Amino acid sequence: MVSSNPIGSPSLKSRPPLQQSFNTTNIAEPDRGLKTAGAQSRYLIPLKSSSRFINVTITRRLNCWEQWTREGTHARKTGSGATRKTTRREDRRIVRQALVDPTVTRSTIRADVGVAIVPQTISRHLAEANLKSKRPFRALPLTPEHRQLRLQWCQARSMWNVTDWQKVVFSYESRFVLGTDDNRIRVWRRPDEQYNSLHTVLRHTARTAGVMVWGAIAYDSRSTLIVMRGTLTGQRYVDNILEPHVGPFLNGLPGAIFQQDNARPHTARVAEDFLRHF
Repeated sequence: MVSSNPIGSPSLKSRPPLQQSFNTTNIAEPDRGLKTAGAQSRYLIPLKSSSRFINVTITRRLNCWEQWTREGTHARKTGSGATRKTTRREDRRIVRQALVDPTVTRSTIRADVGVAIVPQTISRHLAEANLKSKRPFRALPLTPEHRQLRLQWCQARSMWNVTDWQKVVFSYESRFVLGTDDNRIRVWRRPDEQYNSLHTVLRHTARTAGVMVWGAIAYDSRSTLIVMRGTLTGQRYVDNILEPHVGPFLNGLPGAIFQQDNARPHTARVAEDFLRHF
């Protein structure tokens, strides 16, 4: 019995088998899905259908096949890119300058290297060494005596447990400057080097227009946030903070320990007398 075929359509027997029409060992990676897709058949799947099956466009498959027949590989060529302006030695010199002097500018680095390169090139070389431009950490200058006293305070309470810390009330005030700070100084540092001394700028409290904000926190409570304008003196500290706010707050925490730093308003005689007789 002979099956009927449309006129002009070759019979199944006349179609070449997969092994003869397509050498599957030389197929690029995107086209290897043909072998899996046609595992139940000896013949190739139509180009459009197989392209939808493996989610690859027809043009890409044809280009990949042409590259394979021409070069024997389907790997994508790597672009040559722009010609390097600096040598490996000069690249290491750029990184070394940023490590020795974190505040060095890109123009200074370019002048020292002596190569006509744009600032973006210097930034890229530094980024390859994990160095990025960041604002320095700002801290108050501490004398050796200050550091020793802080260390002694921490060592004396190193064995405290949660019950001990529940009794402590920490207070702090911070001054917010209402003017502008350009922060133009920048340093080259790695992400985990924020608090290194080389990347720190020491500064004193500026006498510019601003507001003073005071607050206190305990283990499971907090005080009212107090905003004051002007300079905080010892008498203002007693009249505006200790007497109206600290006193009622500590009365609600039996056995509380009031903790404050050694700022001048805190160590003033009028403030110490108030706390001593509280």
